[in-house]
Amino acid sequence: MKVLLSWLRDFVPIDMPATELASKLSLAGQAVDTVEPLAGDAQRQAGAVGPRPGASKSGARGVAALGPAPCNDALLDLDLTSNRPDCLSHYGLAREIAAITGQPLTPLEDDEQRSAGLGHRGPQAGASISGTRGEAALGPAPIIEAPEACGIYCALRLENVHVCPAPEPVTARLQSLGQRSINNIADATNYTLWEMGHPTHAFDYDTLEGGEIRVRWARPGETLTTLDGVTRTLSSEDLVIADRNRPIALAGIMGGLDSSITPKTKRVLLEAAWFDPLTVRKTARRHGLHTEASHRFERGADPQAPTLAAERIACLLGDAVAPNSEGIRTALGNLPQRPTIRLRPAQITRILGKSIEAAECQRLLLALGCELVSSNEDVGAADRREARGEALAKGGASRWLAPSWRPDLTREIDLIEELARLHGYDRFPSRLPKFQGMPQPLPEAALRDRVRQQLRGRGFAEAISLSFASEAECRAFAPDRQPVRVTNPLSEEAAILRTSSFPSMLRLLQYNAHRGNNARLYEIGKLYELGPDGKPRERHILTLGACDAALDRRSFRGEIEAVLAAFALPAPAAEGTVRFQRLHAEAAAKWKLPESTWLAELDLAACYAAGPRPIHFTPPPRFPASDRDFSFLFADAITWRQVEDALTNPPIPLLISLAPAEVFRGGKLPPGHYSLLLRARFQSPDRTLRDDEVQSASAEITARLHSLGGQQR
Repeated sequence: MKVLLSWLRDFVPIDMPATELASKLSLAGQAVDTVEPLAGDAQRQAGAVGPRPGASKSGARGVAALGPAPCNDALLDLDLTSNRPDCLSHYGLAREIAAITGQPLTPLEDDEQRSAGLGHRGPQAGASISGTRGEAALGPAPIIEAPEACGIYCALRLENVHVCPAPEPVTARLQSLGQRSINNIADATNYTLWEMGHPTHAFDYDTLEGGEIRVRWARPGETLTTLDGVTRTLSSEDLVIADRNRPIALAGIMGGLDSSITPKTKRVLLEAAWFDPLTVRKTARRHGLHTEASHRFERGADPQAPTLAAERIACLLGDAVAPNSEGIRTALGNLPQRPTIRLRPAQITRILGKSIEAAECQRLLLALGCELVSSNEDVGAADRREARGEALAKGGASRWLAPSWRPDLTREIDLIEELARLHGYDRFPSRLPKFQGMPQPLPEAALRDRVRQQLRGRGFAEAISLSFASEAECRAFAPDRQPVRVTNPLSEEAAILRTSSFPSMLRLLQYNAHRGNNARLYEIGKLYELGPDGKPRERHILTLGACDAALDRRSFRGEIEAVLAAFALPAPAAEGTVRFQRLHAEAAAKWKLPESTWLAELDLAACYAAGPRPIHFTPPPRFPASDRDFSFLFADAITWRQVEDALTNPPIPLLISLAPAEVFRGGKLPPGHYSLLLRARFQSPDRTLRDDEVQSASAEITARLHSLGGQQR
């Protein structure tokens, strides 16, 4: 929203540069995107309007003399949040500036200030803006047939209206904000909109059938040609303004073309009302309309502003309206109630982390427009004046009535947020939050970190996927698990919570395989299923996936055993916790993956429950070790477990470790065989080994490998 600095000065003294004001507003939550200085004619035309001493009045009716142009004018472009409709006007933003800076705010109800705006001389003889004339002369009052959607409707009939161009100061201000000038009637309603933020509308009274004005729900099939020239078919959910027989406007959105103001208009009916935000929002979206009026009504206009808005327009029109204009007729529906909010000083300190002086709290709340109801629950109306000065000073709870223009203030936390915002976030000290108590150990998190470290070191990358899956995919991999269904799924592909992590892992592998990547992935996540009692259960799992031609069953099993080693699980506890398989040829063709695709699922809950085996400390060796390599050719039927058992049962003296250093297939090796390079380490805890001792232990290793059918290379 754009605002003029000179217009803001009509309501609040501003003695700082526009850039400094923009900074203060941004720090208080009203972000200012740009500040555009105005110079020359633009600055002069957008300046304040009012009678200048010694200046003669223009001969045209309804035209005011141009006042002196202010200096240092600027155009501020604000990015307001949807919960602050009160700032969608110059007066609303001026009220915010007054609360931030502590400057006095000129009340919008000040007749002298308002009349000075466009040179209005005040009510003349026989005129009655307040509606004090006899009822018989006023004509029919507006009728609200939908009180749940219209809280108040004010109608002001103006007689012998002279439609002409608006004064230059008015058109200049509107054009500076991007609003085109139409005529003095339309410009007066737009000027009021930008000044005080309440939408109004003007009808040609002579076009209204029966001279009636009604607020009702549209009848199915009714049509209305709006001001944009589009004929719209209405539904029973559209709120309309109607005369005796037909709709003449979409309530709170746009008027009708047939009842619009023309140069021949002589009698005008001014509308100022409050409409339900939800009703306006739904109708606007249904018809694809977004206007300045609907923008404000959707967010919540001030329900107490319609009467003042109608009076303001009458003052703006001034000499363009004959002195026999009638008074305001008002009809009431269901108006929203202003909430009373209890505020406790102790809660302010607890939420903000610092105390704010009682006088400062009271000043800020009063500046916002809140009214003090009582300092405790039994304070009567006669004691409110005394309570106003002592409510917060005594440190007790107080009750505040939220202003009608702030629909976002409904709870105690809302008032506390306002106090923090206006007090200044930059005035709160920066410090770390206090923590009391002993940190609790998280052994499961430590184990997960250990697994991540182990897998990263072995070339696996971590993946994260969604927990939603299609039922068909999960049944293919976990047919025995009962799925947990999603109440409102986004699609059939996300109809259940996954019972198997294999489908999501396959999608990730497929994505990498189609881009030529031999991916090795892992994911730590959850599976969901219905338990025997029909209630959902979740399990923590680790999923491994690999799409690599260099992997076979033994090497992939070795990756899994490396994970189990990271948990330091006892060997019996590891049984039954792992499920791994090679992707079947049919499934590989369906997923467009190579057959060398491997999947594994590790039940982390079982690993957590088993717990790591006790860690025994072994002191660093005092004497050097001797390493020996052994290269043997084995048939594919001989597994690493057989080799390891043959060399460790019974133990070979002085042998402290044994590990496969390399496995090779192909080349000149005979089919069905592989070459295994073993690395053995020999060491004594109390002396340095002699060569003959190492040779003797090596000969024992060679003999045992020969007994397995191995051929030394």
